[in-house]
Amino acid sequence: MKAWTDLSTVPMPSRIANLPRDPRGYPIPVNVLQKADGFVDFRVIDPEKLQAFAAARCCSVCGHPMGTRVAFVGGPLCIENHLFADAGMHRDCATYALRVCPFIAAPSFGFRKTHDPKTMEVMDFVSTDRPEKFGLVICKDYRPALLNGQSYVLQVGQYESLEWWAKGSPVEQ
Repeated sequence: MKAWTDLSTVPMPSRIANLPRDPRGYPIPVNVLQKADGFVDFRVIDPEKLQAFAAARCCSVCGHPMGTRVAFVGGPLCIENHLFADAGMHRDCATYALRVCPFIAAPSFGFRKTHDPKTMEVMDFVSTDRPEKFGLVICKDYRPALLNGQSYVLQVGQYESLEWWAKGSPVEQ
């Protein structure tokens, strides 16, 4: 299997360049769950890593500390509700993900259920339907919250900026 796009044509932030790669060449974000045999499923966020990165204000893609401004990426419902299942990111790490992540950017991506539900599950409250567009928000503050009293999410404060993206590119609002 290969990447949906030529990854060499997308400028990669230096913090991401040092991450390990999957067989297709995708950098493996630090927040994904990895099995003992090395299998990585990009759709599954490690809940312990999510909480640790959020508490330490570290980027969920590269793992490095973030500054005072944090980027979050999500579909229209995430943007509307200020609730995100993924931890924050550096703006350039978020922009890279918006350009290369198949779920976010690939025009013909189709979501598959995980093949090993006993060991890796996509969070129940996360939609497997890809929205037509994704928002990139920048904010200063966020806090942990429980969705329906059980699912750890991040509640983001006031947005300083909001950009919409579709198919790997910014779009007009």
